[in-house]
Amino acid sequence: MNNEGAAGLKGTHVMAKYNEQVHPRNQGNPFIEALPERIEEDEFIDMLYSTPPLASKYSKLCTEDRLEFVQQIKPDFWLPLPNHYEKYRNLYSMIKIGYQSRNPMHAMYNRQFAIGWDEIYKAGVDETGANLAGNISTAQSLVEIAINGYGKTQLYERILIQLFPQVIHHSEYQERMLPKTQLVWLKVECPFNKSVKTFVRMFYSELDKVLGTDYYKKFAEKPGDTGKLADRMVTTVAETHLGVLFIDEIQKIQTAYSGGKDNMIDFITQLVNTIGVPVVLIGSFKALYLFKNSLANSRKCLPNGDAENISGYLLEDSWDWNHFIENLWDIQYTRTYTEITPELKAAMYYYSLGIPDIAVKLFIHVQSRTIVNGGDERIRLSVIREVAEKNLKLVQQIFDRIRSGDPSTYADLDDIKPDWAPLNGYLKEVSHRITIHGSLAEDHARTLQKRKKEEILIELTRFALLLVQSSTEAESIANKVYDVSSGLAEFTLMYSQIAQLVMENKDNSEITNRKDKNTNVEIPKVKKGKPLKPAIAKDDIRYVVQLGHKRGLTTEEALEEKGYIRAVDELLDLISL
Repeated sequence: MNNEGAAGLKGTHVMAKYNEQVHPRNQGNPFIEALPERIEEDEFIDMLYSTPPLASKYSKLCTEDRLEFVQQIKPDFWLPLPNHYEKYRNLYSMIKIGYQSRNPMHAMYNRQFAIGWDEIYKAGVDETGANLAGNISTAQSLVEIAINGYGKTQLYERILIQLFPQVIHHSEYQERMLPKTQLVWLKVECPFNKSVKTFVRMFYSELDKVLGTDYYKKFAEKPGDTGKLADRMVTTVAETHLGVLFIDEIQKIQTAYSGGKDNMIDFITQLVNTIGVPVVLIGSFKALYLFKNSLANSRKCLPNGDAENISGYLLEDSWDWNHFIENLWDIQYTRTYTEITPELKAAMYYYSLGIPDIAVKLFIHVQSRTIVNGGDERIRLSVIREVAEKNLKLVQQIFDRIRSGDPSTYADLDDIKPDWAPLNGYLKEVSHRITIHGSLAEDHARTLQKRKKEEILIELTRFALLLVQSSTEAESIANKVYDVSSGLAEFTLMYSQIAQLVMENKDNSEITNRKDKNTNVEIPKVKKGKPLKPAIAKDDIRYVVQLGHKRGLTTEEALEEKGYIRAVDELLDLISL
């Protein structure tokens, strides 16, 4: 049977069927064994890919019928990308690992119910990570931050609905009675400008729609402070054996109401640490302000297995963008099929800025306008430009500010271009894995390098002062060496270049002095020193990108292969050498 929540999610209820587990820590745990088996990437793509109906006969329909087909492109078109499978793999592992410390066949599990989950929640965890019952949570958490229109929420909804049951009913396991209902996942939208109390009430509302229960009436409508309401929710989460809690739109967490962001983040952290429930937080770039204080501090305590994904718009030369736009372009209901050209592809990117949702909307408008205009119904550059400037005028005004390249013109666009200042400090403090995708990978590398320039110049000047006596000369040499490689070369190579310049200056000075003393003596001409060549190391970002391009890789693929995108902490270490 299906249940539809406020967000339109339809999860399935199934009877438990137990699958044999390979890993010893997953064996003998009915909550883990009842989960569906992991699927391979090819099957993942087949199951999640969807497209509106397309046949040659549709191009012969009347204008209005074909316009109706065009409007169905947005709800029906979904194209899985390679990093989508990685997100599914991480999610699948999160749910399994989260259940490892919550095995209903173990005495520890039942001991926690005997103590009381509200008491366990209040007590928190000790220095070893153990809760009041002595249990150590195996739960992990995931933060998914992306530009608006990236499709982050839709991706997880598709994964949940199509690849996981929402509820598993158990009755018997290994000849022992097990009358339990396992809630595998639940998605709750973060309340706008509200507190933990409102969030808990929304949780109960969604839970009742899924399970057909009356928790909201029993708990949420009763008077009581936020603390009591939170305690009741913690007990409910434990009793329903929740596998993972999705909290969407976390950028809505504000400080304007009682509790504010600090209490909300603390509450979420406690769910992970003490109760052992994995949590996935989903939000836009506006949520990055959370990295400044409470989120950074509270998440230091979380396991190393935690992960965060931060995604910007797709890069124009990336495989992802080309794969996306070529598949989208095939869905044409015009009388004449228009082959995509480099010029058309470039126009689609320019006016959508590589944001999937904007690209789909633009293509719908373009195709509709082409059909209405009549004639041979070929899609032309002029139509793309006209539609973008009229139908997506407000969006283009924002994009123009970003295209200018001047940060001061889009400082207020925190949902399009994030403020890296709070994030950079956060990246240095945490130990879990953070992955940055798309345009943000290059933006972040440039930002980090810019912030490091002063530190690098100080270090180079300090070294130069060991070889020359004038601070002015030392600074001049340091700046010259820095400019040659933009500070991206290894320090040992830049030190070598400083020494080379000092020696050349010294030789030239000695020759000049000798010439002044012996004006009648012919002095042999000194060959001009060769221009200083950039000392580019093999792990230099420019070298990596250039080499990647020669091998047919895109900028992002080259950086990812080298490890600059996959592990930001490694990039930080490299730049801080």
